[in-house]
Amino acid sequence: MKSAEDQTIEAVRLARDLCMGMGAFVVSTSGDVRFELAAPGHTGNLGERVAILARSCLERPGAQGNEPFWNAEILGDDESADDSLACVAVPIRAGAHWSGLLGVVDTWLPELDEEQRLGLVRLTKALGELVASGELTLSGPGFYSKTETVKPESLPTMVPPGVPVIDESAIPEIEEVEAPATTTFDDGAAPSGIGLLDEVVANLPDGLVVTRDDGTIVFANAAVGDLSGLMPEQILGQDVADLLHSGVGQDTSPSSLLDSPFPGRRLDMVHADGESLAVQVSGTRFNSRLVGDCHVALLREALASSPVQGSGTTTNILLDALDEGIVVCDGAGTVIIANREASALQGLPADLSLIGLPFPYSPALCSSDGSPLTDAHHPMTRALHGTVVRSEQLQLAGDDRRHLVASAKPFELEDGSTGALLVLRDVTSQLEEEAWLMHLALHDPLTGLANRYLLLDYLRRVLLQFRTRGGSIALVFLDLDDFKMINDRFGHDVGDEVLVAVGRRIQGAVRSSDIVARLGGDEFVVAHAASDEPGEIEMVISRIRKTLTAPYQVRGQTLAVSASIGWVAADPRHEDPTTLLVRADREMYRRKSARHRAAEAGS
Repeated sequence: MKSAEDQTIEAVRLARDLCMGMGAFVVSTSGDVRFELAAPGHTGNLGERVAILARSCLERPGAQGNEPFWNAEILGDDESADDSLACVAVPIRAGAHWSGLLGVVDTWLPELDEEQRLGLVRLTKALGELVASGELTLSGPGFYSKTETVKPESLPTMVPPGVPVIDESAIPEIEEVEAPATTTFDDGAAPSGIGLLDEVVANLPDGLVVTRDDGTIVFANAAVGDLSGLMPEQILGQDVADLLHSGVGQDTSPSSLLDSPFPGRRLDMVHADGESLAVQVSGTRFNSRLVGDCHVALLREALASSPVQGSGTTTNILLDALDEGIVVCDGAGTVIIANREASALQGLPADLSLIGLPFPYSPALCSSDGSPLTDAHHPMTRALHGTVVRSEQLQLAGDDRRHLVASAKPFELEDGSTGALLVLRDVTSQLEEEAWLMHLALHDPLTGLANRYLLLDYLRRVLLQFRTRGGSIALVFLDLDDFKMINDRFGHDVGDEVLVAVGRRIQGAVRSSDIVARLGGDEFVVAHAASDEPGEIEMVISRIRKTLTAPYQVRGQTLAVSASIGWVAADPRHEDPTTLLVRADREMYRRKSARHRAAEAGS
């Protein structure tokens, strides 16, 4: 008959082989560890890492429960998730008493199948019965205590990277730690509250519209509905040319309708009552790696112009009060009218009077790409030769590079001769504001990840591309387990920091070309362009699970986070983005419910 010690060794080896891991361990509640590795010749550094990882499992919320849970090493900034160790552990119970843990270690974390889960549970049950009968003590010969250093059987040929940074001296005795309460989510309940993005967009006094390069409206805030009499849901998906009109026979492309610097251009908006409303539209084209070419524009009701009542104010004072630079030259290129801002916006001293001087071709003015602007291509030169220049993008070089818009056209002077008018406008602040609004419209304000709008638009474009060129994409849906407990116990500020850390870890675990989105609350989605390589998506999920399960250090607190993960592969021929997202959500909840049912059956 085998001794209790032999049965312990056999149980550890069976656990290792059952889950095809590189090693397995048994750890007592006092931190004594025994492990078996598939390659004992590399016991040195690897064995010490396994021991530290096993002891850190004792701190996890699931350590005193009844079902398997996951844990992983804490990674350094320059370490890869592929090199770190992770484990699945199952509590050992001697009757009602918690005695320790049985775990399997490897460099990746697959989801346990039913045979593996039941096998581990049976092994822990057998060990628990030995402990309860007094035949086995999880300490003594063959076990390393917390004060002992793991000794290598032979010198390792290579030192595995990814040494954990857990301070063992800071690990409290587990008997003194009260088991954390578990909190369950009601599947029908969703986190409530309006995020920063919703607040900003909802309170914009102007309408905000985002379109793809083909003119399809992909976002519209409530102010657009106030102007048009339509709900934003009625506007999404239609062509912007059906909403805004520039006149019969005019260009109806998105760039023509929307890409105009402040104060923009006057257009007619279609209203729900059949009438048209005059609106002022200013916007820009924006290129994103995720969205591609798109347009963002602000819409406001155009004000009726009224004559200015004069009160003896001179023309020069009026011109100097303008934010735009105004220059008028005669046919020979001599400046006859210029205000103060015209000098400043060309990099010239603001108090320099240009009147009577040849037009100054400032070397500080550059083309939109930053290259030098030659005299021949200067808007003033082209206007003097009869060309109308509309809203040309320029840059003003210097310590604080500024973005300008220049417009110029031939201009008839009082004596009947033809000169030229140049208007320069500084649009730096406007471009920064529009870029920020664009970011807000398409990203989660807390984590900076893509939001639902950006994710769905990305999926729509990718699925269309795959229909014509082939390919496939997998959608991974993650829901953090018991996250409400962190908010309730430590506060929402700590919870927000955990969400930000989770988002960073997920991004670090996937390819840079994959899209990581936060849908709100504690739900995250990864859009992974899959190859035909078998097991690729399982490897991606394993890396995500490993990075998430490592402990989180937030404001002096060591926190544990796990996630329920479900994934589906898209069928580009018969699926739209919304249906794909719903399928991934259902698959996640199916797996989560299956785990709960298995835990209840095991208890």
